[in-house]
Amino acid sequence: MLKKLLIARCMMGLICGSDGLSDEQNFREAPEKYWNYAELSKVPEFREAPYADSKYEGLRDVLIQGAPVDGKPAEFFAYYGYPETVMPEGGYPAVLLIHGGGGTAYPQYTKLWLKQGYVVMALDWYNQRPLTNPEKPTETNVARADLDGGKRQNHEVNVANMVLAHSLLRSLKNVNPEKTVFVGLSWGSWYGAMVAAVDPRFKGGIEIYCGDVKRDNTAFINGRFHHAAKIPLYWVASTNDQNVTPATLQAGFDECAKLENQSLVIRLPHSHVGFEFPSCFRMAEYFLKGGTGLPKLSRARIEGNLIQADILSQGKGITHAILCYTEDAAEKVTHKRLWKSIPAQVSENSVQAELPKEVHQCFLSAYDEKSPFNDLCGSTSLIELDL
Repeated sequence: MLKKLLIARCMMGLICGSDGLSDEQNFREAPEKYWNYAELSKVPEFREAPYADSKYEGLRDVLIQGAPVDGKPAEFFAYYGYPETVMPEGGYPAVLLIHGGGGTAYPQYTKLWLKQGYVVMALDWYNQRPLTNPEKPTETNVARADLDGGKRQNHEVNVANMVLAHSLLRSLKNVNPEKTVFVGLSWGSWYGAMVAAVDPRFKGGIEIYCGDVKRDNTAFINGRFHHAAKIPLYWVASTNDQNVTPATLQAGFDECAKLENQSLVIRLPHSHVGFEFPSCFRMAEYFLKGGTGLPKLSRARIEGNLIQADILSQGKGITHAILCYTEDAAEKVTHKRLWKSIPAQVSENSVQAELPKEVHQCFLSAYDEKSPFNDLCGSTSLIELDL
C-alpha cells in the first residue's frame, strides 16, 4: 500500500508575507501585548457575595475585583472550597476550574474536585452567577443571573480575570502556592492556552476538548499564543468534536511550546462532563502530587505499511494499544467522519500496527487502565495520508 504523506504542513514558516515576516511570525503574538502579568499577579480584593440564591453548602461564594471593563471597575463571581482530606505538609495543592461556553461556576464540579484532595476555585467568566435552587444541579438546570453590566464575553478581560483568580487562589490560607493547575474545558481550554502564555506560576494546565490552532481564522481566539506557553499542557480531546478537528488539534499540539502529553479518543462526549474524566484526575495528580502520568508515545511514523511510535513512558504499565483511523476523507464535515480502531502490537519499547487500506487519518494510543470514557491513554501525533 503506497501512500504519500502530506508534506505541506511541515513547511510552515517558510513562506514570507509582504512585510518580510514568515506566516508563523505574522500569526504569533506576544501575550504581553494584551496582559500586564506584573499587575495580574497581585492578589485582588474580594468580598463575600451578597446573594442568598447563589449559596451552596460547603463552598464559599465571593465577588473578586477583576480587570476594568470600559475603564470602570468590575467584579466577577467565584466559588471556592477546601477538601476534607488531611492537609499535606506545605499546604493543599489547588485547582482552578475554567468552564466552557454556556457554562458557569458549577458548584457540583467544584465539589467533585474537592473530593480529589484539592482546594478548588471555579469562576464565572460571563459576568454572571449561578442560581443554586435545585438540590442536585446539573449543567442544564443551573440557572444564571447577570452581574452589574449584564452578560458579556470579553476575551482580554476574561483571561485577565483567570490570572487574577489564580493570584487569589494561591494566597488562600493553607494553600501551597507552588502547587496549582488549571482545568479548562471547551471554550475554557481555548482560554486556558492563553492563560498558560501569561501565567508561569501553574505547575501545569489540563485542556479538555479544544484549544486548537486555526491559522486561517482572524478571530482573537485562534491559537496565536500557543508558542508562548510557559507551563506544560496536557490535552484530552475527541476525533468527532464539532468545535475542532483532529488536524487543528494537531496544529495546536505542534505549536504548543510545552506539550506534556495528549489523549485522543474516538467520539468522546462533549459537555461539562469532561470535568469528570479520569485522565484529568490522573494528570492533576501527576502535576501536583507526584503521581504517575499517562503512557506517553513519540510522534508517529510510517514505514512501509506500518505505523510505529516509540514508548516514552509506560505510565502505570501499558496494558494494550490501538490504532485509530478514518477512511472517511470524502466526508467534509469532519465531526461526522467514521473513526474505527483495531488492536496494535506492543513491544518493550514501541507500539506498531499495520495500516488498513484507504486510511485518511490515523494515530496510535497506548492504555494503562480502563475508564468509562476510554480516556486513560497517551496518543501519538495525527498522521494524514494522501489517498
